Amino acid sequence: MRLTKARALILIAFSVPIAIELRTVAGFFNVELPLIAVAVIEFLFLALLFVLYGLYGEGSESAA
Repeated sequence: MRLTKARALILIAFSVPIAIELRTVAGFFNVELPLIAVAVIEFLFLALLFVLYGLYGEGSESAA
């Protein structure tokens, strides 16, 4: 499956609220998760997404 611009945008749009709500879920288990940790996790996810888009995006020839 090819990663298009639209799919990448949808993944970004869904990942931001999920990352914010990660703090709430962690709070249910009495785990204090600072906002900076959530920001770092989201940054790493977005970096991975951009790398995957570079490898398997619309203009790449490596995706089948």
